[in-house]
Amino acid sequence: MVRWHNNKERRKASLWEITPHYAEKLEVEKERARFCKSIQAGVNLWQVTSGQQTHAVNLEIYTCGCRKWDPSGIPCNHAISAINKAKRFPEDYVCKFFKKPFYLAAYEPMIYPVPGEHDWTRTSGPDIEPPKFHVKKGRRKEKRIKGKFEVPKPKDSSRMATITCSNCGIQGHRYTNCKQQLRPELALRKNKHVVN
Repeated sequence: MVRWHNNKERRKASLWEITPHYAEKLEVEKERARFCKSIQAGVNLWQVTSGQQTHAVNLEIYTCGCRKWDPSGIPCNHAISAINKAKRFPEDYVCKFFKKPFYLAAYEPMIYPVPGEHDWTRTSGPDIEPPKFHVKKGRRKEKRIKGKFEVPKPKDSSRMATITCSNCGIQGHRYTNCKQQLRPELALRKNKHVVN
């Protein structure tokens, strides 16, 4: 409740009109829009060329042929190029969900105060205990399951390094497969610390 109240008061005093995170994304797209060339085809229809690619931008229904604008809600560089050529402002074409009125509306509902423990009503029945959690057998999973198309991270260098024999110092094998006579401590380790 305290966090909710603080966010509400802070946002009322803030000067931005688009949330800072998406305002930064818009600035990046504005910078990239300098390398696009726009030609007007109709009232709100533009053909935008960027390098070897050409995209159709419709400013009336907020769409671009690259399909970046549709799901993100932030005009792509092609759309910004067309918006600039039409002498309009890219900020007006940002989705309303990223603007201040919607952000304030998210914090508008009231959270009702909860009475302290001293005001709780005492009942004759037993207290409700928290549920009992049973620890499953086996080692707990620490790593998450990777997605189908997720690229795995490169493994640690220690795992990828070549094996070096601790008996003779030559790479490519361990002391357990060494052809030379083993040192006493390694022989003991190989025999699982059983003295012959």
